[in-house]
Amino acid sequence: MRSVDDFVAFARRQWRRRYPDWLAGVADGDLDWTLHPPTQAEALASPDAVAAWATSWQRFGARPGATVEWVSRRWPSMGTQRLPARVRASGELVAGLVGQTAGWAIARQAVDGLTRGWPDLDLAAGIAAAARGMLALEADDVPRLHAVLGWISAHPDSGIWERELPVVGIDTKWVERHRAAIEPLAASITGTGTGLRRRGIGFLVRDLAAAADNTGLSVDLAGLARLGFVSAVVLVVENLTTVATLPPLPGTVAIHGMGFAAPTLAEVDWVRGADVVYWGDLDTYGFQILGRVRAALPQTRSVLMDVETLRAAGDFAVTEPRPTAARSGT
Repeated sequence: MRSVDDFVAFARRQWRRRYPDWLAGVADGDLDWTLHPPTQAEALASPDAVAAWATSWQRFGARPGATVEWVSRRWPSMGTQRLPARVRASGELVAGLVGQTAGWAIARQAVDGLTRGWPDLDLAAGIAAAARGMLALEADDVPRLHAVLGWISAHPDSGIWERELPVVGIDTKWVERHRAAIEPLAASITGTGTGLRRRGIGFLVRDLAAAADNTGLSVDLAGLARLGFVSAVVLVVENLTTVATLPPLPGTVAIHGMGFAAPTLAEVDWVRGADVVYWGDLDTYGFQILGRVRAALPQTRSVLMDVETLRAAGDFAVTEPRPTAARSGT
């Protein structure tokens, strides 16, 4: 018998692998799963467990987006029994099961606007490549994304700096924070890319398995990918001094997260394959960045970003001057 918890675990695995294609519409976002109903012998051996199992699926089937298929079994010793046999869950329900209800709805809204704005273009590949970035959008980022792509579409070879983009409502760092969504979509629309100039980002990276006096090196994203570390743990830290002074830790590579550039680490193969630990600032922006990192790298867990840490270090806390009201996504 497969439980509701088993299905949630299955949904999480499928989501991580397939949600870009679901968002792009190149694959069906519904999940269909057999429940392996019990035999008569199993039911006789554990009748209470079987009854509880059936009840749990009855409750699950009442959720919006869930359909549970039931079958009748005629057993000599127990008579006719009605048992759950299969479950089908919509993409929206799967998003909810993995904690991405809001992100999925916003990403779908963004996709709807793209298909209306460029109805004659096949944007599926770009949408799939931009899925991680779109999942991290806030609701008010959607019209901004469409406006930026509209400007880029009209000026594909502008050659201006990213921070010079003359689009109403776009601050100087908005494009930098949302490259993961903008660049693949712009490539699908223009055939070449954004046409914008940008300065490379240098990530300080240290192999903590090496000697304690290892000061690390600064590389851009492409250089980081070429390093090809095989590391069990990638520790992403927002404080540069902390990265520079971390003690030796076997099997661990530390990277300075560079604020809102941290989610772009998902573009690095060896980072995607590692256990990612994020240690950011204990403020609203720190949690916003953590949410975006988790959207890009779902295996991410945080450290020293909890109430206990805040209480322990309360004597050093200060009032955040301008907290963000954006959804954290944590």
